[in-house]
Amino acid sequence: MTADDVRSRRLIIAGEIGNVILIGVLYLHALLWLNTLNCEISDFKSAGQTRVKRSSKHLPVDLEDYTIIIGQDTIIPRNVLDRSCSQVHQYCSEKSQRLTGFPGARGSPGDQGPVGPPGRRGPMGIVGPIGLVGEHGSLGEAGRDGKCNCPFPDMYVQRVPIPGPPVIKIEEKMVPVPVVVVKEVEVTKLVPFEPTPPGFGPPEGWAPGMPKPGRTRKLPRYSTVRPPPTPKQKTTKPPIHVLPTEKNITMDEWNAEMNISTPRPYMGPPTLGYNRKECILAAVGIPVLHAESQYGRVGSWMRDALPNSMKTAKRRWVTDGFASPVLYEYEDERQLLDKVQKIKYYVDYLASGTGNVVYNGSYYYHKHGTTSLVRYELETGVQVEKELDPEMSHVDCGRLPDHTFEECNATDRHVWLYDRPHNYVDFAVDENGLWVIYAGADSETMKMAKLEPDLYMVGKWDVEVNTTDIADSFIMCGVWYGLKSAYNLQTQITHAFDLYRNDTIPGQVEWYNPYQGLTMLHYNPLDARLYFFDNSSLLSVNVRIEEDLPEYIDD
Repeated sequence: MTADDVRSRRLIIAGEIGNVILIGVLYLHALLWLNTLNCEISDFKSAGQTRVKRSSKHLPVDLEDYTIIIGQDTIIPRNVLDRSCSQVHQYCSEKSQRLTGFPGARGSPGDQGPVGPPGRRGPMGIVGPIGLVGEHGSLGEAGRDGKCNCPFPDMYVQRVPIPGPPVIKIEEKMVPVPVVVVKEVEVTKLVPFEPTPPGFGPPEGWAPGMPKPGRTRKLPRYSTVRPPPTPKQKTTKPPIHVLPTEKNITMDEWNAEMNISTPRPYMGPPTLGYNRKECILAAVGIPVLHAESQYGRVGSWMRDALPNSMKTAKRRWVTDGFASPVLYEYEDERQLLDKVQKIKYYVDYLASGTGNVVYNGSYYYHKHGTTSLVRYELETGVQVEKELDPEMSHVDCGRLPDHTFEECNATDRHVWLYDRPHNYVDFAVDENGLWVIYAGADSETMKMAKLEPDLYMVGKWDVEVNTTDIADSFIMCGVWYGLKSAYNLQTQITHAFDLYRNDTIPGQVEWYNPYQGLTMLHYNPLDARLYFFDNSSLLSVNVRIEEDLPEYIDD
């Protein structure tokens, strides 16, 4: 180690010792300063405790509490004004002049007065939502007998005698010519006869698909047989005339004598029968707007396809929503256009879907959540319920308190009919009567059935068409037609199936959706038009048909 290193080391040690001494001095100085400051603060506190606080004169918080402003620029004390007013009142009382004094304290409440007259009637409130269908009431008293508006009386029920064919009285007379007997036929009188029971079956040898049988029958040809002439002989005695006993023979005896046989009436259940009108849809016309629905965007509208009077033929009916217990009736299309609605039918059950119809004075609908169909007579309110098919699709999503459907998965419900929610049954009417279109719960194929007015099924078909591949369908001339889309502006009728020939018809027909929201499509044979409900619009369109059916072959 050199001398420079030793010197440097000594300087470093000396510097460190100096720093320690400096820090100690500064610490002592700070300690003394803090002690001096504490002494001054304690002296100040002791001096403050000996001082006495003076009480200031109590003044009101606000100037208005003890002054009064008179005019714009005059302010006087309140006590001065009170004293002046008291002197004025005293002076007036001495001079017998009365003035109103200051208001006194509030008194106790008095007795309740009499009830006043009723006020004016307030405005009507907003119509609330439709309530749920209530419980079935008790059976009411029988009403009065109605008047039959049928074109003919119900002969089979009342056994009304009607004029029938004449009863023939046959009288034999002897003429002067010997051995020649001539029978003269004489019509004596017309007598009533009892009608035959209802229900005539098809003619013998006829099968579905054959042409319509004629209504005339060829009767046997009758002729009078005369014996050969005999030579004249001289007679010595006048001829003897032998007259038979007069009597009237019945129709059965006359038919037996004339050897006439009539077919026995058909007494079995109703059958499908023959196609009363054979035609094929060739084209549709331009849609005609009749009115706008005063309810929602989803619904249906209809007219009676088989009215029993001119008044019924003018009426129109409208439904609202995918399921509703109310059927709205309009007297004619003018009231439908003006939205003048007077009559509402509240059916006993919830009518499901938009495929319901009015036929022969009755409202046909599908009972929601069941496999049953209901016929509701509009005039009497009598209803008939019958199960359509135990294996049909009918389970839908749940209903919310506001009468709307809750959202659910496809696994929680059965398959819908058509590409439209909450629809399971679609009624149809054509020239042959009432039909129904529905879907199966297990298979997604289309099913159809021919119904009698009392909901008796006379025929059933399974068509290999997926129920959700089409938007809607209708039946015309015994042929089922399926529409491709309900939301496209330009679409086609792409499916056609002849229900009487059990054969598919090739081809397609152009269709136009003006408002792109079709929820109902029905054919009405009364005026041969297609009625449809399109996004709150009530429309119809005419059709062009071909009655000469070609021998079509499905390629």
